[in-house]
Amino acid sequence: MAHVRFYYDVPEPLALAHELVARAYRAGQEVAVRLEDEAALATFAQRLWTHQAGDFLPNVPASSPLAEHTPIVLLPAAAPLPPRPVLIQLARSYPEADQATDWILEVVSAQESDKAPARERFRRYRAEGHDVQAIPRKTPTP
Repeated sequence: MAHVRFYYDVPEPLALAHELVARAYRAGQEVAVRLEDEAALATFAQRLWTHQAGDFLPNVPASSPLAEHTPIVLLPAAAPLPPRPVLIQLARSYPEADQATDWILEVVSAQESDKAPARERFRRYRAEGHDVQAIPRKTPTP
């Protein structure tokens, strides 16, 4: 079973997701980032490439031929999940993670349109026996 962490009431979900990706990458983990759609994927990919000078986080779409050799892959919710130990979840639908996923990090904004589906995912993770914890994030990380 995976360890699931729900970061909720996040004022800037992409900023927190960026921080989580950077931490996992620096720890030598391969990461999949699941976003709602292609537009969100493009926005987040741009952020990973341009956030800060010298803050290089190598990433490609999961559909790229380079995905197998790139530590960070980005995918829309409709795409199948690649086997990665860390999944950062920004999509509203439940991710069908496999046994290769050790950590699922859910990033949920303060918007009700994000909270309602997150509550459903939370209940489903619990029902499936995952180790689930909720972490409030009402302020941006330093």
